[in-house]
Formats: sequence, structure tokens, C-alpha cells
Amino acid sequence: MTVLWSLGFQLNGDVDDLVKLHEVRTLLETGNIFDRTLPGVAQPEPYVSHWPWIVDLPYAAFARLLMPLAGFEPALMLASFAVPLLLLAPALYFYNRLVIAMGFANPAVALPLALIFAARSIFEYAPGRIDYHNLQILLLLAALVLMLSQNRFAAFINGLLAALALAISAEFAPFYALVMAVYAVDWIFGREQGADRIVGFGLALALGGVGLFATIVPPSAYFAVKCDTYSAPHVTALVAAGLSFAVVPLLVGRRGGWATRAAILLVFAAASAVALVLLFPHCVAGPYASLDAYVRDNMLNRIPQELSLFRRPDFVLSGSFPSMALLFVGALAPAVICLNPQSRSRPLVILALFSLLALALAIGYFRYFRYLPVFSGIGLTFVLASFLPPDAGQGRYLKSHVPTASPRYALILPGLVLSVAMALYQLSARPSHAAIPAAEFADSCDLRHFEQRQGWPAGAVVLTPPLIGAHFLALAEGPKVVTIPNHPSAQGIERSYRFLDPSTADPRAFLDASKATHVALCGWRGPPSPHLETAYPFAAALMEGHPPSWLRECPTDASSPLRLYSYRNADGSDATCPVSTASAQALP
Repeated sequence: MTVLWSLGFQLNGDVDDLVKLHEVRTLLETGNIFDRTLPGVAQPEPYVSHWPWIVDLPYAAFARLLMPLAGFEPALMLASFAVPLLLLAPALYFYNRLVIAMGFANPAVALPLALIFAARSIFEYAPGRIDYHNLQILLLLAALVLMLSQNRFAAFINGLLAALALAISAEFAPFYALVMAVYAVDWIFGREQGADRIVGFGLALALGGVGLFATIVPPSAYFAVKCDTYSAPHVTALVAAGLSFAVVPLLVGRRGGWATRAAILLVFAAASAVALVLLFPHCVAGPYASLDAYVRDNMLNRIPQELSLFRRPDFVLSGSFPSMALLFVGALAPAVICLNPQSRSRPLVILALFSLLALALAIGYFRYFRYLPVFSGIGLTFVLASFLPPDAGQGRYLKSHVPTASPRYALILPGLVLSVAMALYQLSARPSHAAIPAAEFADSCDLRHFEQRQGWPAGAVVLTPPLIGAHFLALAEGPKVVTIPNHPSAQGIERSYRFLDPSTADPRAFLDASKATHVALCGWRGPPSPHLETAYPFAAALMEGHPPSWLRECPTDASSPLRLYSYRNADGSDATCPVSTASAQALP
């Protein structure tokens, strides 16, 4: 991954890495863990991050250690490079433990193969990939291994890790609901140490939820209700679930059969769910419920990872289809193996359940597709082993004590059938491409080599489409921006989109509302495009360098992907253009 990164390959990054870089920089500069306001975003309303400070802690701590030796910015860049790779080490340890539990004859051969098949997920640990997804994968792998452990403290530790994962983000809530279901089933059916495990997990979940609440949330916000970040609704849910797990086995004891135990646990779960709905009704609609319909339709619902595979015409029948089919095969293989009663070992059943859940989530919500290879990698290793001679060559190393399905083609058939079904659906339903908003078109230039080339005047605030705004935000000495592509910046997103919207009668109204001093968008450097000018007359004029009288174009390098314009300062004076860093350095 380091070699590929050094050669310029974009392994698995996204724009959230740029926002996180600015967030970590802000934490290091202010030292205030509770204030999650990002000073680089001025909508002009303050932007308050929905990520808790604990996700920044590994990067901030590493950079703080290096700052006396390397300086501020180099230390921050080194942390962005090294910390994902450091997180990969324990992730590989837990993944190896999971491979060992599957019963392969030689895990030292099975692990590299599983990692190759799971490369898309492993690339979440590439240098510069500083979003929280790699940490979530690590915590989930640890949860799977701890569920298989016979250690008496494993369930308690798993409860603490579950609280940590859900405090970071509710994105993995379906996976941890399945973790809780496994512990519940162990107790319901009276399996060995089932009661001790569910009690230990429940106590740790409740204690961890409360402890993290005190760690993450400032005392002044204890009673604030926020649906998109760790707050009162989340800690209430964790405490309710944890106490239910801890109390029910003590109340029931050894009385009653499995049906009685299941019914009592379901009553507690239903009571907790009803209480949460009554206490926090507006969170039922999810973290994006408060978004304006204009932002939802023009921006959020057009983000590829926010769509299902059924609504993505650009994926199923594209060049990604073979890899998708391969992942489907691997995801369903453990479940096929479990159809054989002789194959139902506890580790394989747990893997099959999580693999099926990951597959369902990936199809219904593409955001989860990045996690599917974690499970498909092991499933594809089983598939490969079934096609190799069991007593010769690599086959003897991959031979498992788990009997696989016979005939061996049964392992690949469900995944292929599902892939063909998805393709047929795409051909019959033909999901349509919605009209591209002008702001999205003006945000679509190549920004991979975005660099600081201008020295911006003090107090500059740039109105840009969201992706360009995130690139400006990541600069060490860049201007403030009106918006970035995250839902807490919904007001800025709406203003930037409406500013370029052809239906807007007076774009200046949104420029004034954002209190921006400059405008930046992708530059159209080729011959004028009649289609572009017809579809987006105002945006096309700016992209081609034909601004209205109230904007003044600023000089940019011919190789720059952007066009910059100056507007006016808050006092009504004309805003000055940024100067190139080369000329700025030449000044006395």
C-alpha cells in the first residue's frame, strides 16, 4: 500500500479524509476536545462536526509526539501517513485469528489469500486514509474474535468495544445488533457460560456507554438531543440494552424454557424501543431528517454511496460487475457450507451470519459495500480450497476440517445467481440518471493534485461547490469556505447549489447570505460548449471566464483546474484577489 501510494494511486480515499485532516489540525491548535466547531467553515453559521473527538485522538497523539522534532505540519502529515498503517497491525492480528477459527490446515497460506480477496477493505488502512472506517473495521474484527473466545472476560471486553464503536458512529449498529443477538441466543438456549456472557456484555455496554458519554459530551450538552452524533439518545439506547442484558438473566435464573427466556428478553427490548421513540421522536427518521428537501434531492440523494444497488445504473452493469459477482460468491459461500449439518461449527455459523448481513447492507445501502470484502475474503478462500486437489499442491494447505458442500460448484452458484438477478433487474428497470445540478457539474474537475498556489487575503471566505470547498479546507493556510460535502454543512450546501442553479433569479442573494468574499469553481479551459451554456448559462459563464459585472476574475495558473473570482468584503469594499505563492515569496 505504501508503494502504491507513493506512485500516486488513489487506493480507497474520499473527501472525508480532507475534512478529518482539518479537524485534527484544529484539535491540535486549540487543544479543546469538546468544542467540535471547525473554524475553516463559515456558512456563515458555525459548522459543528458530528464526529466525536476520540476518532481524532490517534492522529493527534501521534502528531503531538513528533511535533518537537518535525514541526507542526510535517508531524500532521506523518500521522496521516503512519497511523492507518499502525491500525492495520491489530486488524491483521484479529483477521488471522478469525481465519484460524475457520479450521484451515495452514492459516499461514489461507490468510494471505483471504487478504488478497479482501483488498478493497484492507485499503481502508492505506496511508492518508484517516476517516473512521478503518477503526470501525478493527473494532468489528475484535468483536468477532471475542465472541469466539472462551476467556471469561471476553464478553465484558466486547461490551466495552461495542460501546466505543457505537459512540464513534451508529453506522455499525446493525452489526452490533447481531453481536447482541448471538449473546442472547447463547443464553436463551442455555449454552455453557451463556448467562455469564450476556450479563458481562450487558454491564460493559451500559458502563461503557455512560463513560464515553462523560468523555465525549461536555457537561453543558448532557441534555442536548442530537440524532447524528453521540448524545442523549445514543447513551440511553446503550444503557437500556446493556441493563436489559444484565438484569434479565438474574431475574429469570434457571426457570422456564427457551421460549420463556426469549419472550422476556423481547419484552425488555420492546419496552426500551418504545421508551426511546417517546423520548426522542424526531430521531426516528434518522440523522438526515432535518435536511432541507432541496439539499436532499440535489446533493445527498445523488451521492453514490448513499444509494442502493437497485438505484445505481453506473455499477452493476459496469466494469465493476466481475468484482461484485466475486464478492457475492464469497459472501454467500459460508452460508452454503452451513447448509450441511456436519459443517455447522460455531465460528463458521457466526461468519455466515455476519457475511449475510454485510451482503444485505451492501445491496441496500452502498455505503456498506466497503465492508463486504472482509467477509467475502474468507468465503472465497473456502471456494478456492474446494476447487484445488485436497491432497496435493496448495490444496493440502487450504484443506479444512469443515466439510464443504458437495458438489463444489454449489459454493459459487448462489453468488452467481444473485449477480445475474441484479443484472436482469438493471436491464428491466433501467434506473434513470437524474439531471445533474449545475453545482455538481462545476465541482467535477480533477482535484487529485490540488495544491496551495495562492496566498489568500485575510478574512477571505470562498463560496465553492462542496468538493472544492473540502480541498480548500485541507490546506494548511487556505481561506475559509462556505461549505463542504457533509450534512452539518447543509445550509452552505444549499447556498452554493442555489447560487449556480439556472432557476435562481438573483445569484447574488445567496452570495450575500453566505457572506462570501470570493467564488471558486471548476474552470472550462476548452472551446465553448453550446450544451453547457444552454443547460447551465450562469455556471457555464463562470466556468468559461465570462463573469457578470459584479464579479472580477482573478488570475490563475494555466494548469489550475479552477477559476477564481473576487466579490466584495463585509464592509462593502472590493475584495482583493489571492496572489500566487511564487510572487508572494518574491515580495520584500
